[in-house]
Amino acid sequence: MRATMAEVDPSLSETTPHTPSGSASAEGAERFDPLVGTVLAERYAIVRRIGEGGMGAVYEARHAIIGKRVAVKVLLEKFLENQELVARLLQEARLASSIGHENIVDVTDYGTTSDGRAFVVMEFLDGEALAQLVMRDAPLPVERSLGILRQVCSALSAAHAKGIVHRDVKPENIYLVRRGDVDFVKVVDFGVSKAVQSREDGGADLQRLTRTGTVLGTPLYMSPEQARGGDDVDHRADIWSAGLMLYECLTGEVPFRANNYLGVISQVLTQETVSPSQLRPELGIPAAVDRVVMRALEKNRDKRYQQMAEFEHDLERLLAGDSTVALRDAAEPAPTPARHRLRWPLAALGVLALGAAIAVALAGGGEPQPAEAPVAPAPAKPAPSETPPAAALAAHPAPATLPAPAPTASERGRRVAKPHSPRASTAAASSGPVERGKKSKADDTVAPSPYQSDE
Repeated sequence: MRATMAEVDPSLSETTPHTPSGSASAEGAERFDPLVGTVLAERYAIVRRIGEGGMGAVYEARHAIIGKRVAVKVLLEKFLENQELVARLLQEARLASSIGHENIVDVTDYGTTSDGRAFVVMEFLDGEALAQLVMRDAPLPVERSLGILRQVCSALSAAHAKGIVHRDVKPENIYLVRRGDVDFVKVVDFGVSKAVQSREDGGADLQRLTRTGTVLGTPLYMSPEQARGGDDVDHRADIWSAGLMLYECLTGEVPFRANNYLGVISQVLTQETVSPSQLRPELGIPAAVDRVVMRALEKNRDKRYQQMAEFEHDLERLLAGDSTVALRDAAEPAPTPARHRLRWPLAALGVLALGAAIAVALAGGGEPQPAEAPVAPAPAKPAPSETPPAAALAAHPAPATLPAPAPTASERGRRVAKPHSPRASTAAASSGPVERGKKSKADDTVAPSPYQSDE
C-alpha cells in the first residue's frame, strides 16, 4: 500500500476543495464544527465540512445571494496567531487567481472569520483527488495516465510562465472532475508555492515565506534539490514531481519507499530510479513512455526536461502514437556516424578520380612494359653514311669472346635516363595509390550505418 503523506509528515498535509461526503470522518466533523450553519463575511453560508489538512479545513458553502456552490478553505483555529501561515493562505489566493488557467482551481475571494481566521473561497470541485483514483484503480491505462498528466503539465506550465513554482505537486493536489467520459484536471493548493519572479505587491514578503533551508513539500514526490533543502529550487522541481506522478499512475507504485521521512529523502538523493517497464514488466509499458518518464526523473535537473512545456509536448506526441519520443537525446552524444557519412563518399570520389587519371595515362602511353623485362635503349637515328643496325650487329663479335666496347658519353646518358621514361614512371606511381584506394573503400564498406537504431 502506498504510504500516505500524513504518515511521512503530517505537518505538510493540505486539503482539497472537496472530498466524498459519505465518509464517517466528514459526518463527525459536521456535528461538532462551530462554523457549520454560519455565514462568513455575510456572503458564504457554510453547509458542511468536507476535509481537513495540516493547515486548514475545507467546507462546502453557498453564496448567500446568488446561490452558487463554492468551497471555502479556513485556517485552523490553532494557527490563529501564526502570521506566516496567514500570509501563506493569502499568497495561495493571489497566486492561483493570477494564473488564470482552466486546469487550475479558480480562487475568487479572501477574507476573515468572526474570530479572525483567514479563509479563501474557490470553485467547488465535484469529483475526486488523483490520490483516491490511484489507490483504488492503479495501475491506470497508459492513455488515461498520459491524458491526466498532460493537463497537469499544461497547468503548471502556465504557472511557470507567471514565475510561480508550485513545489508541492502530488496526487492529493490534483483533482479530477469528470466531463462526460473524460478526466478534467484541476490543480489545487498553491500554499507552499514560490513566486520566483514576483517583486511587486508584496513580492519580498512572498520570497521570505519560502523559508530558505527548510524542506517544503511532500517527500514521496519531492525532487532531489528540494530534499537537500537548498534555496535554489526552481520550476524543474515541479517537472520531477509530475514525472513521479506519471510513474505512479502507470505502475501503481512509487520508486522510493521508507518507513520515515528521512528514509524517503535519503532514497530520493541516492537511489537509482528503476524504470516503469522494469518495475512492472507484465504491464507492457511502451519504451517511448519509459523514456519520457525517466527523462522527467533525472536526478540532475540539468538533464531533465528544462521546461514544463517540453514535457507536455512529448506527452502529446505519445498520445498521438509517436514512438520516437525522446530518441533524439540518445543520438546526440554520439555524432560519429555523421562523420562516417561525410568521410566514405569523399574517399570513394578520391579513388575514382585517381583511377581515371591512371586510365588516361595508360591509354595515352600504350601497353606498360612488365617490371621484370629489360628495357632496351632506343636506337639513335642513323646517319646516311652509317652501317644499318643489322649489319653492324653481324660485324661485331659476340660479347663472350671480345670485350664490349666502352660506351660513349652520349650512350651513357641515354642508358641512365631511359628507365625514368613517362610510361615507366606512370606505371610505378599507379601501383601504390590503387592499393590504398581499395583498402580505404573496403574499410568504408563496414563502417557503421548512421541509420541503425539502438532500439
